[in-house]
Amino acid sequence: MKFSIKNLSHTYDGKVEALKDLTLELQSNSVTALLGPNGAGKSTLFKVLAGLIQPTTGRIEIEGLVWDRYNAEPLSHIGFVFQDPTIDRMRSGRANLTYAARLQGLAKRHFQSRIDELVDAFEMGEFVERPVGSLSGGQRRRLEIARALIHRPSWLFLDEPSTGLDIDNRLRLSEHLHDLAETEKCGVLWCTHIPDELRPDDNVIIMNRGQQVFSGSFDSLDELMARYSDLVSTQ
Repeated sequence: MKFSIKNLSHTYDGKVEALKDLTLELQSNSVTALLGPNGAGKSTLFKVLAGLIQPTTGRIEIEGLVWDRYNAEPLSHIGFVFQDPTIDRMRSGRANLTYAARLQGLAKRHFQSRIDELVDAFEMGEFVERPVGSLSGGQRRRLEIARALIHRPSWLFLDEPSTGLDIDNRLRLSEHLHDLAETEKCGVLWCTHIPDELRPDDNVIIMNRGQQVFSGSFDSLDELMARYSDLVSTQ
């Protein structure tokens, strides 16, 4: 399974160049961490991938299909979790999952068992029937990720999902995301600004000023932090 971005650029108002000739390829069944300082272009990249904005130039291929914001087929291979919550706080967790399944066009006989499977996988049995507004930040994040997986996507993209979580919930979320690559057989692109959530065998992409400045892996967190500081400060 393949996801590639080729020569992607985006300029706001013809002046601010948020992405500059970005080219990268993601690995399936693994976790890829996207790092970069504020203004690096990470959020713009996620908006492009979600079809929220049309890039100025470039090409995206998903499972061999050319990405187009007006063509829903390639996007059906992706699940998204955005930094700002997008879940209905008045409904229960199960109602949110059911609504997401219906939006994806899944038949009831299929999605009921899928919801039960995700509830077990994310340990949501104690709170999935409660209104989302009554849940903790960590519980809501687990629910949002489960919702993004309802249609068994090949790729899961998350934009700083641990923002606002305490350290216990951040580490728990990290465990879930790393388990997903194996259990769901999907590629995970995880945008984060907290390197200690990562593991040494994760793929790492570092962006700065709209460009990719590194792609690879690190043997230790200390090595990652030293290289990150050097790459960001010299751009």
